[in-house]
Amino acid sequence: MAKPKRKNRERVTAQNIADHAGVSIAAVSSVLNNRHVERRIAAETVERIRHAAAKLGYLPNISARRLRSGTSQKNNIILAFVTSFEAPLSLASHLIMELRQLVGGGGGSTDMTFSLMVEMFPAGQLKDMPGLLTGDHFNAAIITNTTPEDDQFLIRSHLPYPVVLVNRAIPRYSCVVEDPDAGGRAAAALVRGKRRNLAVLHGTPLTQTTQNRVDSFVRAATSELGRPPREIVAGKLSEAAANDAVLRFLGRNDEVDGLYAVTDGMALGAYHAIKEKGLRIPQDIAVVGVGDYDISAFFDPPLSVVGVARSELGKEASRLLMRQLEEPGLPPLKVEIPVESVMRASTGG
Repeated sequence: MAKPKRKNRERVTAQNIADHAGVSIAAVSSVLNNRHVERRIAAETVERIRHAAAKLGYLPNISARRLRSGTSQKNNIILAFVTSFEAPLSLASHLIMELRQLVGGGGGSTDMTFSLMVEMFPAGQLKDMPGLLTGDHFNAAIITNTTPEDDQFLIRSHLPYPVVLVNRAIPRYSCVVEDPDAGGRAAAALVRGKRRNLAVLHGTPLTQTTQNRVDSFVRAATSELGRPPREIVAGKLSEAAANDAVLRFLGRNDEVDGLYAVTDGMALGAYHAIKEKGLRIPQDIAVVGVGDYDISAFFDPPLSVVGVARSELGKEASRLLMRQLEEPGLPPLKVEIPVESVMRASTGG
């Protein structure tokens, strides 16, 4: 049965929030623009205003900032996909495609129009993004590829518009995350293939998700083999940095016959290093990646992967964002997507 369309609703104004919370418009304006600290507004009042804004479904009206007060217009949602410069854009392609489908389809609501933009920030500097705290540039967002410093900023801050986080779980935000045992599944696959000298390859900085991958791999490998795996740390997140790190590791004649790379880009860098050292995949070293890249099946040899399809992350993130836009005031949701294993020639499977 088709879901009935919701009735058109007028844009929520500062006056609506003030009436609902029993405060002045000036207080509402200060809180919505994150200037309540300098205006010395009581914490209880700030929380009451934020609760009213969320319950009523307030969205910063970007266009109305340039119009006379009281002018009505159709709700225009400026939806931002927010990611770091350091994250490979290829990893974000499926998320952006799902958002484009959301925008192109009108979002399922008759009183909304959508525009999609991509906003990028240096890793660890999300707090410096213009308009992030006030909604001056966009009034809904999907945020991904944040570092621990960025996550701490999100924990401390209040963003006055609907937000969905991808592959990080933070209180007060709706989020979509992969199964935290993804690394454990990779370790099990290597152990089943009779690999006994395992290593994990990752870059810096570690995000919440890549840290989970490393931690769960280390736990599972230690449990299975009675000793922790080796850790190969690249100075950056790139394929070139991964190549350099694996070359240095192999140059020390460290024993390894099973390698887990926390991104497929890093696995590609490892491939080149392994072959440069005259070693074979999988005869000498079996390699498992994560599953983010469409091209993983075309590595030489094809890469075995354990992970979540980006298209699934994109679909769930888009669904959660529309939930917030269409039914304001609902509590945040956390959606955990199970990982899938695809064993290919890089592990002999």
